Amino acid sequence: MQETRYTTRQVAKICQVNIATVINWIDKGGLKAFKTYGGHRRVQQKDLIPFMKKLGFPIPKELISEAYNKVLVVDDDPKVLKSITASLKRNHKICQFYTAESGFEAGWKTRHIKPDIVILDIRMPGIDGFKVCDMIREKDKDVKIIAITGYPSEAARKKILSKGANVYLKKPLNIEKLIKIMIDLCDMENCVYAKASNK
Repeated sequence: MQETRYTTRQVAKICQVNIATVINWIDKGGLKAFKTYGGHRRVQQKDLIPFMKKLGFPIPKELISEAYNKVLVVDDDPKVLKSITASLKRNHKICQFYTAESGFEAGWKTRHIKPDIVILDIRMPGIDGFKVCDMIREKDKDVKIIAITGYPSEAARKKILSKGANVYLKKPLNIEKLIKIMIDLCDMENCVYAKASNK
């Protein structure tokens, strides 16, 4: 799934300003943008929405509907998956959830769903969390990875962080702490919520 991109004209229409204002925002570094091979400015949705929030612009419903933060929860125990997603949904409505019960499924869903955050159990049969972390980082340097384990050790912590995980947490999880970490990692404080999905 490709990130939604907007022309300066489209940004101007969304923000209800003139194109010159949008170009000025970009040139002064306030609004992140990139140039196409043809030299045209393009703004990614992930940069536009925070910018609009910062300036107090109302976010159109059509942008909000596309702006869900996607969270993939990976654990070989179905009960743990259900517990984590249910707790997150109950405590803070911030995300659209996907689940995977194996390392193989996690790799497939990471490629196709392109989550913003992966909550990844380390100890799984077959393809474990270390291998999944390697697989993710080979393709995506930006996705945030929160490694979790019921068998904590200093060696495991160092190893998973060296493979690119952003955070290492011990089970049982403190959901309030997990939510705070998720917000800090992806700036999801004002994010909207969608129903959990296993698609």
